[in-house]
Amino acid sequence: MHKNTETKPAQARARPESLKKNAIMPLRADPNWKPEPCGLSREELRRIVAEILG
Repeated sequence: MHKNTETKPAQARARPESLKKNAIMPLRADPNWKPEPCGLSREELRRIVAEILG
């Protein structure tokens, strides 16, 4: 027996109109936010990343 191994592209799913209408922008994070569990501020994290990336 010969099995068909060809793949067909999946059809895009239509997004329900209700989801489009109810979509909201993400809220802006608190500037004093600290990630858990490290407790570093955003500025401290930015400095660390800048040091790593150069």
